Amino acid sequence: MAERRRLLIAPDRLGSGPEVQLSPEEQHYLRRVLRLRCGDVVDVIDGCGHLWGAELREPHRLQLAAEPTMADGRDGVELGLAIALIRRGIDDVMRMACELGVDRIQPLQCDRCVPQAELKPDRWESILREAVEQCERLWMPELHAVTAFEPWLGSLEARVVAGVTRVDEEVPPLRQWLDDHPQPSGTTWLLVGPEGGWSSREATVMERNAVTPVQLGSTILRSSTAAVAGVVDLVRWREGQLNS
Repeated sequence: MAERRRLLIAPDRLGSGPEVQLSPEEQHYLRRVLRLRCGDVVDVIDGCGHLWGAELREPHRLQLAAEPTMADGRDGVELGLAIALIRRGIDDVMRMACELGVDRIQPLQCDRCVPQAELKPDRWESILREAVEQCERLWMPELHAVTAFEPWLGSLEARVVAGVTRVDEEVPPLRQWLDDHPQPSGTTWLLVGPEGGWSSREATVMERNAVTPVQLGSTILRSSTAAVAGVVDLVRWREGQLNS
């Protein structure tokens, strides 16, 4: 049986009936990239945990099944990645964080973010959409608008751990800290700073907001590498909780 590819369509376009009118970009993807013909089938996801089988009836129109064939509720711990704007590599961070299973992504403007730091929210949204379709997850990560570090942290009602750049025997590895502090629900955020590190002001803000420092490896990592390494530990920890 041939593998079905997936197409992500926003929920507000799926609630008006079984027929879905395709945008020019979606038509191009189905007809030119996937090379589907009228009568071929594709899976449609809404990014909110649902999947439908669908048939391409015309080049511009899909016919959805009456009911979703898959539904995945979002239970337990949610994982968030908060990363400072960095000069290069954030596109890869977005893609890999999505593929690994992060639920929320928060780009942050920090004191030591360089002027050349990438700021391309439309591109990031596109990267996440493509990653969701490719990795076959049912939930679209929530990409928050870029915001300043201090007000974001001050308004947060969740536990936050921050990766440190240098090995310190008093700072536990992320996975060890997670194992020692189980959490059955809520959001756990991993905070990754800019290439230049945290300023003394930001360090004070983190201490005031009870942010826990953790190690992300035995070597000094680039911000982009640290983010991916930390997300791997977060996801493995959550999987262990679900399987225990």
